[in-house]
Amino acid sequence: MDKDRVKGSADQAMGAIKEAAGELTGDAKLKAEGKAGKLKGKVENAVGGAKDAVRHATGKLDRALDIDAVASAGSALRDAVRTRPVGTLAVAAGIGALVGALIMRV
Repeated sequence: MDKDRVKGSADQAMGAIKEAAGELTGDAKLKAEGKAGKLKGKVENAVGGAKDAVRHATGKLDRALDIDAVASAGSALRDAVRTRPVGTLAVAAGIGALVGALIMRV
């Protein structure tokens, strides 16, 4: 959880307390400060939520684009083509035939 979300929640709570105190005492200035504090807290909370969402999305992207895994797969494919070219060609032809058959069905 982002620190802005924590601060936003605290500001919202403090704003609600000030607003209630202003309501009870009839102090319009304190009530207005409370409303402003609640609004500030909501904005901070939204900013923190956006930061969390970006952090989450970039984490997923990092895992999806694991460069080491891609390099390892590419290296394994290159080795397979070099060591077993006929077998690799047969697999590629089989995949091509399967994709062609699927396309013809649609």
